[in-house]
Amino acid sequence: MNEEAAYSAVRQKGSHNSYQRSEGYIDQALYWRIRSLEIDIHNGNDASGWPTLQGDWYVYHAAVVDQSSTVNQLSDALAVLRAFHLAVPDHEVVTIWLDLKDHFTATNHTPEALDQLLVEGLGREAIWGPPDLIGTEPDLQQAIQQHGWPSLEALRGKFIFACTTGNLSSPDSQLNQYVDNGKTANQRLAFVAPEISSTDQILQFTYAVVFNLSSSHTSLGQAIQEQGFISRAYGLDSQSSWCKGWQTQVNHLTTNKVNAFSDEWARTDNPSTGYPFDFLGGDQGEPLVEPGALFAIRVNSGDLWSKEDSGYFQFDNLSGSPDRTFTGFVGNPASHVDGWIKGGLMARASTAANAAYCAVLRTGSHGIRLQCRSAAGDKSTAIDAVIPNGVNGHSRVSANTPIWLRLEVQAQGNKATGYYSIDGSSWISIGSVSVNAPLVLQGWVASSHGSGEVKWLFGGAPAPAEGIILGSKASGTFLSSSAQAASLGTKPASACCPVS
Repeated sequence: MNEEAAYSAVRQKGSHNSYQRSEGYIDQALYWRIRSLEIDIHNGNDASGWPTLQGDWYVYHAAVVDQSSTVNQLSDALAVLRAFHLAVPDHEVVTIWLDLKDHFTATNHTPEALDQLLVEGLGREAIWGPPDLIGTEPDLQQAIQQHGWPSLEALRGKFIFACTTGNLSSPDSQLNQYVDNGKTANQRLAFVAPEISSTDQILQFTYAVVFNLSSSHTSLGQAIQEQGFISRAYGLDSQSSWCKGWQTQVNHLTTNKVNAFSDEWARTDNPSTGYPFDFLGGDQGEPLVEPGALFAIRVNSGDLWSKEDSGYFQFDNLSGSPDRTFTGFVGNPASHVDGWIKGGLMARASTAANAAYCAVLRTGSHGIRLQCRSAAGDKSTAIDAVIPNGVNGHSRVSANTPIWLRLEVQAQGNKATGYYSIDGSSWISIGSVSVNAPLVLQGWVASSHGSGEVKWLFGGAPAPAEGIILGSKASGTFLSSSAQAASLGTKPASACCPVS
């Protein structure tokens, strides 16, 4: 059975510099089915005058010239990963590549501090690392040779961390600092993944079982696989380089091309079920579905705005007792879509297109907002969510990163307060609004702003019972199957690396 296959037996798509993509970490994981993500971490940013952190790291690519990031600090990145973990608790294993841009220090940025931050962010029970592999073997390579990697089933709900940057040839390299030249490699929570360029480097250091490859050296994937180790290749931004990595048995095919509809060749997911991995040995039986309740609304509509709405509404009728607080997560493609597509939680007075309502919504690229029509036929109004800043004055996360939304209906249905959460557990208020009619219909809503069909993902609560198209010139479908919701359509026959 394929769920019994080992972690080393699959290839998977990874995103390069994941913090710089149009899609935040969660949309890459939730919507685009990517389970291999990168975080570049820095001790500070002297060029920009950012204050020194203690036991935390900034996330960006390069000082001054390339600081854009959807997360400000490593703790913020871990918070949004925790939000994904809460949305899909039994997710397939997620591999996080920590690119160590600076050397460790004796005080604020020690290897121990990095491990501690990982535990604080995700919990030790959610991390699988060298201490879980080593057993009674003297080093990690012998542990792999004796026991191999755990099964995908055993790794569900887990995160694996691996550190990159350079190699292990220098005792002062960042990787060797992290593991004290191999002395603490069995105890650290992350693996070291040296970059190699020849086969004789694979067995050179017995504490390395994960390897990083440039796009020029993907041919080493086969030799790494034969030893039972894990390979990652980066820079696979063309179909030819992607397919070379595919054909040479690279485990993690890392690319800047996140959107599978825009770059259809860059995929390892099963197109019918959304299962994120492809098995190196070919077909492993019935297609798998990642565990977790996932729903979707596929909508082609106008906008939720002005005096009338156009969209799709999946709702429960709570006319007897409309006051309640309901919560859920919402995902969208986040790239190559109109900036004003909207989806989220709505409480509505009726199914009329001009009815009073309140909704907390994600958009395509304009952040999160609380939107309201206070009386039937009135124009809509909105309050944009404010994202808190980190100590350097930059937003903790980008405006459209949080997926967890909450709507609290009060005053016999005539008042509502909207919230969002970065980590899925701590809530930040957007604002409150009042309407002149009880908001008795409550559930999930989606629109595509006249830009063609868009699929929105929902979850975190039981699915509402009824569905209806709002307004004219709209169409929509509610998908209640997790496999249908996660599916990314079909892969074109022109792709040279077929999905199993």
